[in-house]
Order: sequence, then structure tokens, then C-alpha cells
Amino acid sequence: MKKTLSFIVIYLGLLYFVYTNHKEILNWITESDSSLLPLMFLLSTLFGVIPVIPFSVFSGLMGSKYGLVIGASINWFGTVAASVIIYLLARYGFSDYFTNYLKRFKGISRFNELITRNAFIAILFTRLIPIVPPPVVNVYSGLIKINLATYTIATVIGKLPGMVLYAFVGDRLFSSIHDLIYGLVFYVLFLLIILLIYFLWTKANKN
Repeated sequence: MKKTLSFIVIYLGLLYFVYTNHKEILNWITESDSSLLPLMFLLSTLFGVIPVIPFSVFSGLMGSKYGLVIGASINWFGTVAASVIIYLLARYGFSDYFTNYLKRFKGISRFNELITRNAFIAILFTRLIPIVPPPVVNVYSGLIKINLATYTIATVIGKLPGMVLYAFVGDRLFSSIHDLIYGLVFYVLFLLIILLIYFLWTKANKN
């Protein structure tokens, strides 16, 4: 409950900040300054590891400022890099801390069952659809020592659609509401298809 209230307060604060500074934000968005790109890739990774601001907000801003392709690239790089960093910390540096962290999540046994069947497919599905919180996937994969290559490749593929969506929303938010609606509908249909495939896969494994 406290965590939910904290997120609500943060989002309301961000909305107020955007409302009171919308002219400055729009000016910053319309100024295409490629010299800041290295900093944006670094900040994307930083906010992925330490969510100073919600990553979805940052991702949308990247889409608004740099467009779909570059914005999605920044988002995708940052979230993949952050996922690998947290995996490595859980596996090699702070296993005791992260073990206690996982005790708060009751559904961890379900994720363990998926991992046991096929680690690559399990991680891929949990990246594509939010059936398990991303931090839990990162930490648990590191603690049980999933192969780094398997983990990274599944994360690289699975994170791409969501990061493209965030950039697309940011890119279209101030230009074409119709395109934004069409894009969101398409993404929902995509998620439903992935969800159907996930259920068929789990059912086949049970049988």
C-alpha cells in the first residue's frame, strides 16, 4: 500500500512539474541536440538501475525529443544494460540482500517453475508481458545463476517491443493522437497474441 501511494505521489508531482514547465519542456524537446546523446544513453542506464524518475516517463521523453528510432534505441540500451547490471550484482555482489528482497514476492515459485522448464523462453515471456515484475526477473535470474548469454539474449529480444512503444507514445503525443491510438491498439493486440502463446506453451508443458 505504501509503495502504491509513493508511486501515485511521484506521478502527480511529475504531472504538476510538466504542467507548470510545459513551455520549457516543449522547447527542450524541439531542440535536436545530438551532443547530448551519450548522456541520454548513460541516464537511461542509470534510471533503469535506480528509478529516480519512472523509466516510462524518461522513455517517453526520449521518443519526444529524438523520434521513434533513436528514442527507442536509447530506451532499449538503457533497460537491457540495467537488467544485466542488476543480474550481475545479484549473482556476484549482493546475493544476501537480493535474497531478502525476493522474499516479499509471493509468486516467485511460479517463476521458478517457468525457469525450470525453459530458462530462455521463461525470461523472454516475462520481458514481453508483465506476468512477473522486471526487477524480480533480474534478481532471481542472477541468484539461481542462469547462463548470462541466455539471460541477455532473451532480455535483448523481449525488451524491444516495450521500449519501441514508449518511444512511439512520446513521439506521437504532441503530433498525431490518431497515430498514437492506432499504435496503442496494435500493441494491445500484440500482447494478447503473446499471452495466448504463453498459455499454450504452459499448457503443453503441463501435459
